[in-house]
Amino acid sequence: MRLINARQAWHDALHESRSSVMAVAAEQARLGKKSGAGEERVVVMLENEHGQETAKSYAVRSAGVHETRPGRRLTESRCAHMLIAGLIMRAIDTLPKSIRHLGHFLYSPMATGNDLSIAHGLAWLGSGLDTLPERKRERAYWMALAALQSHKRMVQGRPEMGPGEVCMFVEDRTGTSMDPHNWVRDWAGIWSTLASHIDKLDAKALRPVAVVVAEMCEEENAA
Repeated sequence: MRLINARQAWHDALHESRSSVMAVAAEQARLGKKSGAGEERVVVMLENEHGQETAKSYAVRSAGVHETRPGRRLTESRCAHMLIAGLIMRAIDTLPKSIRHLGHFLYSPMATGNDLSIAHGLAWLGSGLDTLPERKRERAYWMALAALQSHKRMVQGRPEMGPGEVCMFVEDRTGTSMDPHNWVRDWAGIWSTLASHIDKLDAKALRPVAVVVAEMCEEENAA
């Protein structure tokens, strides 16, 4: 895995099977503590009774590596990738559940509707906009969902949603007309508040991952 930034690391770590990644990370950590001097071992991926990959280690013998059932030997690069991915996943798991779901919505290649639903609630409830008058509050609630989608676009390098698109997005969900010509007067302040709040949530989600990325980059540069 190339470690470019925390966003890329979050995404790439979840390309691998979670069980495989964590199994390799745990096995490599165990070998680092328990293997004697000069002992050579190899990590092999096997399938357990549930069809999930798991890591097993074997001593290297003169006749080759012996396995009790078919498996595949991990290449050095793949093993390194999975070890780093395991460290990234461990960092993600330190986050509060709601923040973790928001991060998955923004960066995971396996994001679900549940991730989006929880991220929407987090973006709305912490924005302070629930004190708006009822008619404006209803539209602001759906603007929070639009702001999440817009933020996701931006972190993927695409343009954010413009006023016209936001208005159409909200109209589709409320059935009530929302005139983009009145954007500056009626909605720009709300949009700015939501965008700022989501920026802060995003930074909170990325913080522990960024620490791991920085540490791994330091180790790589020092090697």
